[in-house]
Amino acid sequence: MNIIDMSTDGLSPEEIIELRKMLGQHIKNARENSRHKECLLCGKTGGFCKSHTIPEFCLDNIAWNGKVNSINTLIDTEILTKDSGVSNAGVFHIICRPCDGSVFQNYENESAYNTEISNTTLNQIALKNSLRDIYKHEMELEMFEASKELIKEKKPFMSFLADIFFNAQIKARKTDIKECYAVFNKAKDYLSSSNNWIRLVSYDKLDFTAPIAYQGMIALITGVNGEVINDIYNPKKSYNIEYLHLAIFPLKDSTAVIMFLDSKSERYSQFEAYIKNTSLENRLEIINRIIFLYTEDYYLSKKLDSDVMHSLEESAKTLQNIATTAPRRTLKNAVKDFDLRRDICIPNLLSKEYEVIIEG
Repeated sequence: MNIIDMSTDGLSPEEIIELRKMLGQHIKNARENSRHKECLLCGKTGGFCKSHTIPEFCLDNIAWNGKVNSINTLIDTEILTKDSGVSNAGVFHIICRPCDGSVFQNYENESAYNTEISNTTLNQIALKNSLRDIYKHEMELEMFEASKELIKEKKPFMSFLADIFFNAQIKARKTDIKECYAVFNKAKDYLSSSNNWIRLVSYDKLDFTAPIAYQGMIALITGVNGEVINDIYNPKKSYNIEYLHLAIFPLKDSTAVIMFLDSKSERYSQFEAYIKNTSLENRLEIINRIIFLYTEDYYLSKKLDSDVMHSLEESAKTLQNIATTAPRRTLKNAVKDFDLRRDICIPNLLSKEYEVIIEG
């Protein structure tokens, strides 16, 4: 839902290059200014590493010549890099190398998905999700605060409008960060206790390698019956967002598709009942729609043919239009826009017809 209109229509090659440089510097400054001094897991200083949100071996399974496609491949922009090297895909810098290597050993091992999935693996997925979102939202917060001051300095006549827009974004990011820390603290506490806080919604092991990889936590607005799950416009401080954790891990000859919740989550009851009782085909269709409707952090195999990519590009244009109207959206309209039953053509990449053949 964070897709931004990055169209470069009407810009000259020189202007595009300049925009790339400016955006790159802006991101670099935000990353530096939001950098933690201590590892969030052990509290030790220095030694931050490139930690992958999605296990690197999963990305390797769908890569071509060491690269994967991202959402930047689908949206109409020349500002952002179209593909990504596996070593840099979905990485964040908020924990140290020893913690990255030891805390996540279970879920970053392909054998963890050979049998029934363990609570330990699910907790490690949730912990990674929260760490990555803390990193992302803190960097976004820094970018919005810096952008607000830059506009007020360079274009003071726009200060009033800048305050309205950026203050809303800053407030939203602060709320996001608070909620991510709540998930982080639960997952971190589980590392030293046996107090399980997770409820598995579904775990499907597909007998082929899907051409998509994803891992994250998503605040569903609505489910499959038009019900409200999360009122993302609720201004009350007492109102907490409930997250759905979702992972699609392409393995050597199979794919693990996982959904789980906080065991205390109550608003997903209708959605959870539907997911548990529907057919595998319908469940995978719903999960595929959730990925493309709500997220921008998925990675695609470069082996997908041009027709499929074209269909995904058309879907991305529609979804981009939805995302860019967010400031004017009401809850009623959001429920309509994010209805998982809506008539929108999105190729179901969790269908066997799109499987990736791994050579060697």
